[in-house]
Amino acid sequence: MFRTLLLGIAIGFVIISCSSHKKEDSSQVQKKPTGPEVDSTEIVDRDMFGVPVDSFEVADHQIKRNESLYLILDKFDFTPREIHAFTQKAQSVLDIDNLRPGQRYRTYASADSGGISRLVWQPNKLEYVVFDWNQDSLKAYRAARPLTKKQAVASGEVSSSLYQTISEEGASPLLAYKMADIFAWQINFFGLREGDSFKVLYEKQFIGDEFWSVGDVLAATFNHRGDSFRAYKFNKGDMNGYFTAEGKSVEKALLKAPFKFNQRISSPFSRNRYHPILKKRRPHYGIDYAAPRGTPVLSVGDGVVTKAGYDKGSGYIVKIQHNGVYQTAYMHLSGFADGIRRGAEVEQGQVIAYVGSTGMSTGPHLHYSLYKNNRPVNALGIDLPSSESVPDSLMDDFKKVRNSLDQQLQKTQPVPVDSTGQDDKIVTHLSDY
Repeated sequence: MFRTLLLGIAIGFVIISCSSHKKEDSSQVQKKPTGPEVDSTEIVDRDMFGVPVDSFEVADHQIKRNESLYLILDKFDFTPREIHAFTQKAQSVLDIDNLRPGQRYRTYASADSGGISRLVWQPNKLEYVVFDWNQDSLKAYRAARPLTKKQAVASGEVSSSLYQTISEEGASPLLAYKMADIFAWQINFFGLREGDSFKVLYEKQFIGDEFWSVGDVLAATFNHRGDSFRAYKFNKGDMNGYFTAEGKSVEKALLKAPFKFNQRISSPFSRNRYHPILKKRRPHYGIDYAAPRGTPVLSVGDGVVTKAGYDKGSGYIVKIQHNGVYQTAYMHLSGFADGIRRGAEVEQGQVIAYVGSTGMSTGPHLHYSLYKNNRPVNALGIDLPSSESVPDSLMDDFKKVRNSLDQQLQKTQPVPVDSTGQDDKIVTHLSDY
């Protein structure tokens, strides 16, 4: 009896011990690292245009010389009827005439049928147009790759013109254009002197890691002929533009001159000038700018075209009424921009015509006249009125923005630009942060 009891206890111990080992083994298996579970159906390989490429045969192409949209589709075995339907749909999202040799496009062929089911046309590195044949219906839409922004500070000393200074340093001319636009109402960029200087806080735009373009100018200072000018970008409520430190708009009713950059003044405003053709002295109620034939001429302000045609000694001429006070005239033109005719509305900075030598002229130039209350005035000597200023209700907000931008300009220490030849190389100093 006693032996039987001992035998039962021993068997029970063995069973408990085996059960314990099984639990330990099970615990060890559960603790073994297996990594996160992956649902393979959730992994989709997409290209730069957001198209899933796993189920397509992708091919990149380049538009050839004299290759039209019809020829492109024809080589992919589309029928004339399909090409016509495609063309009609395409016109809603793109200008077919903008197809240019060298532009790239990508095709997506179905792995099953081998036929083209998607086509992406890329007019530039940022924008693209997608044509998608899904379930026998064509969808077309425009899109753009995402842009990232990075702030930068640039500073430099002008040697000749702002445009030339920046271009000679290998920088994007767009920064010069933007600065010229901002200060066009305060600074005569055709009279810059060696030693004028500037400093600007601006945004650079990138597609991935590749520099794309110059974004907004956030704040800028420009020292010109001993005077210092400042501009701050402010956008809140109905206010959106550039303002002085006191909150006054830097924009004037009219631009200082009808060009983007320096065009030499060949004959200034005068009440007693010797006329080179008539060989006698007479008033010269305007400013002559010597410029190459075909140079774009800009409207100096918003307004309505009151005349666009030929006028004897003035040659081809455009007149614009800007408001009840100011009127401008542009003479000796070679031709007009599209849509410029009597009654047309124009905006400040819009191209209205091109420099020529029509009428009584000795060579390509623009005669530009400004009238105040129907009387000719010197466009470079008149004090033009400012546009709308920051209202009192937003002045506290503006001051916060202004002070923050000033701090960013001051605390950023520019470093010498290297000679790597990068697209974002600016004048003499550049610092990113």
